[in-house]
Amino acid sequence: MANAQHSRSSGHGNTQDEVNLEIDDSQALRQLEEGHQPPVLVLSRDANLVETVKKAAPRGVPVAFAPDLDHVAEKLSNLKPGVLVADTASTADVASMVAQLTQHFPELVVVVAGKREENSQLMQLTAAGRIFRFLLTPLSHGQTRLALDAAVKQHLDLSAAGQRLSTGSAAGEGGSKNYVMTYGALAAGLLVVIGGIWFGVNRFTGEPEVPPVVNVPAAPGAQQPGGVPERPDPVKAELALAKDAFAQNKFIEPQGESALDLYRSALALDPNSQEAKDGIRSVVDKILERAEAALLAERLEEAIRTIETARDIDSTHPRLAFLDTQVARERERLKLSQAQEVGNRVRSLLNTANDRMANGRLLTPNNGSARDALLEARRLDPTDPTVLSTIREFSAQLTEEARKSLAGGNIEAATAYVQGARQMGSAGSALAAVERSLAEATRAGSPGAGPNTATTAPTQSAGTRRPATPAASQAGAGPNIDAMVADVRTRLTEGKLIDPPGDSARDLLANLRTAAPNRPEADELARTLSTRLLDSGRQAMNAKAYDRSAQLIAAAKDVGQRFNGPAIAQAEADLTAAREQNSQLTNVVSAASLKRVRMVSPAYPDAARKRGIEGWVELAFTVQTNGTVDQVEVRNASPADVFDDAAIRAVRQWRFEPVEKNGERVEQRAMVRLKFSQQAAN
Repeated sequence: MANAQHSRSSGHGNTQDEVNLEIDDSQALRQLEEGHQPPVLVLSRDANLVETVKKAAPRGVPVAFAPDLDHVAEKLSNLKPGVLVADTASTADVASMVAQLTQHFPELVVVVAGKREENSQLMQLTAAGRIFRFLLTPLSHGQTRLALDAAVKQHLDLSAAGQRLSTGSAAGEGGSKNYVMTYGALAAGLLVVIGGIWFGVNRFTGEPEVPPVVNVPAAPGAQQPGGVPERPDPVKAELALAKDAFAQNKFIEPQGESALDLYRSALALDPNSQEAKDGIRSVVDKILERAEAALLAERLEEAIRTIETARDIDSTHPRLAFLDTQVARERERLKLSQAQEVGNRVRSLLNTANDRMANGRLLTPNNGSARDALLEARRLDPTDPTVLSTIREFSAQLTEEARKSLAGGNIEAATAYVQGARQMGSAGSALAAVERSLAEATRAGSPGAGPNTATTAPTQSAGTRRPATPAASQAGAGPNIDAMVADVRTRLTEGKLIDPPGDSARDLLANLRTAAPNRPEADELARTLSTRLLDSGRQAMNAKAYDRSAQLIAAAKDVGQRFNGPAIAQAEADLTAAREQNSQLTNVVSAASLKRVRMVSPAYPDAARKRGIEGWVELAFTVQTNGTVDQVEVRNASPADVFDDAAIRAVRQWRFEPVEKNGERVEQRAMVRLKFSQQAAN
């Protein structure tokens, strides 16, 4: 954590303020090494939620729970927890509660657990910095563990920063006593505040969940009454195999025997199987857990590749928008640290990859293929949306080449193309369909396999995989236009607008236009798809996933410019404005990096001076194009509401040299931390 200290020299007539930034994580590391772990407090009446938090908490971190806000106030005073996990079912207004808590306890890190229908609200609170993380109930052990690990680390960082600021400012035992008295007074005040919030708390009326009844498929050879062998259910057999693969952590590999492939196979046999749909969602949950772990470990390329794999499987998963926001933030950080030549190198590699794709040099020659160029581009900047888009196009091209090779009987080439697509992170249903056909062809061509192997496969017992039925087609037969129209409508219903590549509504609509450009349904579907893409783009924009928003709006323009031209133009303008506003808000610099031409020292409040209170205030403000200060806000303070007004009044009177970028004056957000100490004031 960065610690900024505002100090004042005592020279007569030559008062000068300085803001010094220093990076020091030694305090947080010392706490971790010595085992001084802050407790985790859980606000919930849900016994299952509390138990999940206890099991997922980092080793050595105690967990306490409070059933309501009155008990929270008591626990805050007695335990001094570092992390609060708040269940939205136990409070009527989580935003107000969090605002009150963090105002009085700035080092408390808040994680909120809510229902899936509250996803958008919790995402907005997280993006605005009001809460640290959010989790969806019922809690997943893996995601809860990752969130608590990060929250405990965040609290230790905040505590270390606060202790460094107060080091040297506390005068012996008297300063310690003042701190204790202040903390007790704040806790007592918080009881009054929470008393007001308590009138809005909903009474917890939830009932314990009843475990779902699992129908275990009958073993092969089981008999019905009368001695007639029971006919095996292929759907149950696939689901049983899928569960076994999931239990063995075979989520998407190996091909054909993974939990994902098996659940998809069951869904193909029974499109209404909710168990198969839930199984696919559980696979995506596991993949996204890996992505979040990679993000926390700053393995950005791995995180993005994993997220894109999950998006290929289920582009409607509610966790994707949040992770896109996290990746976008990491991308902004990465952009600042990357040299210009790296960006030029990435552009050059993409141009090379496109040329090689156009010339058919997809996987060969070694060190001269499109795959080699794209892998290097992704290594240099794994967050670049153009790199990701080109990789999707490349994977779709590999999938199509695999299908053509398989149709021509070239199993070896088809296998190479499929492996190449997998290497790039593709996991779309189009690739899965080719893999199933490839597996079928491989079995049919294996030694000892007769010409009727494929047709007799469905008669196998329920304990073995039932092969997918090959698509019925005849050489020379024209495309089935009605089926193509139905496929586009199905993708729209599923929410697969532009993902996965090659099997999305956009791709299938393009195929329909090529095959039947005069069909009236094409215009109707284009208008509908464009409107859906535009709505999704605005949702991503509101979630601050700007790269994803740009991708969706561009797709809306490509599909339906003539239907939604004005709305698309407005969305593009709104996106540009949102990017600029976000850049201004997130591009915060230290006030020490700006040239100050006028400085006014804050006045020490008389009440604080008489009581011997010391502390600090962290302020964010905007330097206007004329050098004046505006939009001053308190980001953090210790103690709260003691020195805030004095700090704001002083900073509003500061003046800076205007900030210029590319020869033009621009507004600039800055931050400063002002320290109030009795020694400096005297």
